Amino acid sequence: MVVNKKRIVFSNKIYPLFAGLSGDLIFYVTINTLFLTEVKKFSALEISSLTTISLLVMIILNPLVIKIINKIGALNSVKVGVMLLFLGAFLITVGNNYFTILIGSILYEAYAYFKKMDTIILRNNLSFLNEKDKYLEYESKGSLVFAVVTMLPALISGFLFNLNPYLPMIGCLIFCVINLFLVNFLYEVKTPNEKVIKKDIRKVKITHLVFLLLLLFAVCYSIIDLGQSNSKLFIQYKLNSFLSLENVSIILTIIISVSKIVRVLANYFFLTIYEKYKSKVLSIIGYSLLISFTLILIGNFLPFKMFGIILMSIGFCVFLAIRDPFDNYIKELLLDNTNPSDHEVMMNKLNFTRKIGKLIISSLITLILLKDNLTYVMVFLLGLSCFSLVMVYEIYKILKKKKYA
Repeated sequence: MVVNKKRIVFSNKIYPLFAGLSGDLIFYVTINTLFLTEVKKFSALEISSLTTISLLVMIILNPLVIKIINKIGALNSVKVGVMLLFLGAFLITVGNNYFTILIGSILYEAYAYFKKMDTIILRNNLSFLNEKDKYLEYESKGSLVFAVVTMLPALISGFLFNLNPYLPMIGCLIFCVINLFLVNFLYEVKTPNEKVIKKDIRKVKITHLVFLLLLLFAVCYSIIDLGQSNSKLFIQYKLNSFLSLENVSIILTIIISVSKIVRVLANYFFLTIYEKYKSKVLSIIGYSLLISFTLILIGNFLPFKMFGIILMSIGFCVFLAIRDPFDNYIKELLLDNTNPSDHEVMMNKLNFTRKIGKLIISSLITLILLKDNLTYVMVFLLGLSCFSLVMVYEIYKILKKKKYA
């Protein structure tokens, strides 16, 4: 089979740009809670239920998704993913009732299953070029592009929202159209009769280390993701208690802009930190989570409201700092400690366990919000952060034994 090496090289070069622009709904991730509460008039419970129901639907549909991915291949899966992202953003924008926005939210969750196959394309291309050791470098560049690209929308989203609350969503849709264009430049190395994900996943061996890595990813990524969204809503409610809506949107824009700068810096320096503290990366992330929730809770109870907002904002920024490094590092650990023939299955399992973890934790948060407020949600997530540290130390024990085996 003829393989176009030039297209492979070009595909790898464009991968960080594509991964960065298609990493999420740009603009929407900045003003999602503000848009849903002030424009769509959703409560914290309704916002939480959107996540819970969307995750549940996609978990149920996971076997069907795997069959579709096997049928159409990695490259076409990525194309489906960016189309789903566009459709999800469109429905969230124009939807005027809970059901329509729920459909948009489900499509948004579905996009990740398909779009994540771009990792498989990158890995296979790098393997063909004998450059597998550059995987983390490319993934980190993609995360850096995403952090940089989302920084500008973070600076202007609040101001656009005050002009017209739908302007940020129009910007979001424009980026989705750009993704639909860029995906055509990706190139997939194909081998005869190769499946993206094996049919009989029962034959894939799940070692104790792999199990712990999947469990840690499911718990920690969910904590980071839900902690980020709920803490932003927490800060918004705190600001609403003593400021006007216009001032709230401006201050939220400033906070989110600073957090985006922190995210850029974290991605920029991650490889340097990784090389220097390779054996301590997971511990650093675990303790950072504890510090984040502690700052948010302390800030909430301080009588000096603006100083409390500053502490809560620092805690919020920590989520952005560790999100991408954690995601990329866990992928690296998982691929390094599994057989190459099992990598496709492992990437699907990683995404699936993340959805399961987020569904369970999101459901528990929804139950908490039925009776209590966001303060108890933060306490709950703080407790889960303590549990994640136990898993981190177990993983380090196994890695240490493997090193000296």
